[in-house]
Amino acid sequence: MALLEEALGQVDTAELWLSLAAAQLKADNHASALMALGQMLSRHVLLADPTTVTKLVRLACVNTAIPGWCAATRENADAKLTWAASRNGAKASLDGVKLSGPLLPPSGTLLEITHHGIHLLGSPIDLRALRRVEGLVEATNDGLFGWAWHPADANATPWLTITSANKRTLRVRATDDTMEALRPLSRPRRFNVTLAELARLEPPLRVTGPDGIALTGSPIYPSPLRPTPIAPNHPPAHSPLAPQRPVALVIPAYRNLALTSQCLESAFATTKPDTPIIVIDDATPETALAAWLEKIAATGRVTLIRHPTNLGFPTSANAGLQAAFALSPPHDVLLLNSDTILPRGRSPSWLGRLQARVHAAPDIGTASPLSNDASILSFPARDGTNPIPDAPTARQMDEDARRSNAGLSVDIPTGVGFCLYIRHECAADTGLFRTDAFAQGYGEENDFCLRASQLGWRHVAVPGVFVGHASHTSFGTARLPLMQRNLTVLEHLHPGYRDLISAYQAVIPAQDALAASRRRMDCLRWARTRRKSAVLLVSHDSGGGVEKLLRTRIQAIITTGQRAIVLRPVRDPRQEGETLPGLCRVSDATNHAAFPNLIFDLRHEIKNLAALLRPDRPNLFEVHHRLGHHPRVMTLATALKIPVEFRLHDYAAFCPRVTLFGAGQTYCGEPTQIADCEICVATAGNRTGETIGVAALRSRSANEFTTATRVVVPSFDMARRLRRYFPALQCTIIPNEVDTPAPPPRPRPSASRRIAVIGGITVEKGYKILLACARDAAEHQLPLEFVLIGHSENDALLFETGRVFVTGPYAETEAEALIKAQSADLAFLPSIVPESWGFTLGLAWRAGLRAVVFDLGAMASRVKATGYGTVLPLGLPPGDINRQLLHANGVTPS
Repeated sequence: MALLEEALGQVDTAELWLSLAAAQLKADNHASALMALGQMLSRHVLLADPTTVTKLVRLACVNTAIPGWCAATRENADAKLTWAASRNGAKASLDGVKLSGPLLPPSGTLLEITHHGIHLLGSPIDLRALRRVEGLVEATNDGLFGWAWHPADANATPWLTITSANKRTLRVRATDDTMEALRPLSRPRRFNVTLAELARLEPPLRVTGPDGIALTGSPIYPSPLRPTPIAPNHPPAHSPLAPQRPVALVIPAYRNLALTSQCLESAFATTKPDTPIIVIDDATPETALAAWLEKIAATGRVTLIRHPTNLGFPTSANAGLQAAFALSPPHDVLLLNSDTILPRGRSPSWLGRLQARVHAAPDIGTASPLSNDASILSFPARDGTNPIPDAPTARQMDEDARRSNAGLSVDIPTGVGFCLYIRHECAADTGLFRTDAFAQGYGEENDFCLRASQLGWRHVAVPGVFVGHASHTSFGTARLPLMQRNLTVLEHLHPGYRDLISAYQAVIPAQDALAASRRRMDCLRWARTRRKSAVLLVSHDSGGGVEKLLRTRIQAIITTGQRAIVLRPVRDPRQEGETLPGLCRVSDATNHAAFPNLIFDLRHEIKNLAALLRPDRPNLFEVHHRLGHHPRVMTLATALKIPVEFRLHDYAAFCPRVTLFGAGQTYCGEPTQIADCEICVATAGNRTGETIGVAALRSRSANEFTTATRVVVPSFDMARRLRRYFPALQCTIIPNEVDTPAPPPRPRPSASRRIAVIGGITVEKGYKILLACARDAAEHQLPLEFVLIGHSENDALLFETGRVFVTGPYAETEAEALIKAQSADLAFLPSIVPESWGFTLGLAWRAGLRAVVFDLGAMASRVKATGYGTVLPLGLPPGDINRQLLHANGVTPS
């Protein structure tokens, strides 16, 4: 049910409302089911079988006075809208005027359907919602291309109207339904209009649906746009050293009364009473918003400009700019989205700080603050995937920005339009936003800034200011296509734009021009979340068993009231599986994503990292894995003067191959001569991420173990192997889990034996063994089949044998149930390296399966200790392994 409600927050469809109503009825929540059914009936054309709807309504309406239900209907894609009711004698009126028949006229707003004066469920029907069209139009060399659909009436084929500047019109129908759906349950249909068909129409062209609202991408000019290659800045023709000017706020408004009122109220609270605030009502379809704007304008606090039809953000911004230009004395302009969350903080205000940075140099043309969603200026996460802050959070973020980065500005290739401070002289030089290229918006500010750059103006980020951004999606399914369209337009207008942005927004986090500013803010935020003490945990970022055990330790630490701080290497986004040299990310284990900018270069920032962590009062430096870390990570413990504890999960302390997987693609046998190990590493490769040799690695580990408070391992087998290389080492053995095999399942009615193989099966985990056994079973027609609960490095080859079924990767929480669901007779865990523990063995046992393993590592020791399984010699031929699998003690097929 929660998933359905979440989906409806993204996609408003009749199918989802019906599903939600059915789920709520099943949960005996009749009131909520009634509400869901009412939403479906009042805002969507009836697509479902009326019998189904009648049944659901009857169940939901128990003990209510609702006499029945009603809906708008359409016989087929070409038929006109009609209304229907489940109750004989129902009467209909459209906007207060009685209807004499079921046919609905092409205009009108609210359809009320009653029986003896009582509204039926679904009444009033919102005809504006039924007629609403979502779509996108683009100009091509051949004319216009686009798509459209009715979200409330997915089977209908939309009629569109193209209106020209000379008032001529052309009707177009979107009929081609071969287009791929833009989101689940959508039905977009393509349309094309040739240049010949447009010959009599004078641009700009406005493309509207039956509701009269323009499609995204409209108004549009079906003519080529002249490109302007990006060139280096040249000095302005004049040196504008004008004194700091007053500023006017320009706020285009279209939808969402709650966000718009919040924005304006905070603007009133954070600007001087004489600050001009110009609001442009771009023909909002929301009557409540229109009325509120009228009320605010009547107070004299804002200047309200109203458009009779929706013209889009660039045109609205231009109207505001022109109004601001008419002010005396000349004003700078702060262009502000109506969904911004302005911080009410200490003096100087957010606006004063932006203003000061613009006038800090004579050639700064625009300034933009940080925000939760501001493309290249997003914070904390650089990709803009940050939660929308409430007012107190936005205020705190801005205070952090002010304290961390006061007086700073950073050059950027373009300003960001949600909150763009524009110097008067820059706007006078550059001109208005282009209205012939960007339709409703996205990209117009980038074009403006690039044109300004050609005239010598600079653009700066102001990391000392943070403004929240709700970024509500006004364009429905067309939002992302519009952004992509306008990015293409930008690249056409300014060849090299994409490369310019990519070069600025470095893929390596620590190289971003704003990295230092973001880190300073995260340091302040980190300091507010400290606890009485902390434990530092060093680990890799590769998941697996190490991550599972790390989470267990984190939970134990948090339970004691301490802070669990994890140090991990930083992944290289350019190369899968690789890390960036020297970089270390600090995170709070309770929320790994909360402080994404705490990245330190261990090669020269140990002191800075220690300064951040020292106030947390860490009392233990717990090393789980050093894979991907710079060797200097260990000096952090010395800098903080805290004890070190090692928790070993593999053999990286003495084997650069980490798992004892040799050059011969099997267990190396642990040769006694270091020279043999050096040859193996030189042949097969070093997996530690370091260039350290075998002898140097073992010497370093011996020294570190000597100074450690203890070295923890999960098994006697691992402790025994470590003592071969470090004879003086006394390990503390703490098993990773308690071995408690469950009772075996009942025999299943089958003549063949089903073998469960569990986990991610690589060559080290026995992939080649599994493949060979499956091929042998197929060749000799053995009553043997394998089911891989997990995945392998080449599932296709396993499928080809006809003896292996693969479930795919699983979540840890579902593993045990998934194993049980396969009704297997036995588990085969074919790892060919000595596991230090082996979580898959515990999974098999808890699912009630005996296990077959090879005679090496902790898994063999555990099977021998419990007697719950079979141990095979490593290197056994596949035919012999299959015979053992057929006859090993497990659940005997009936």
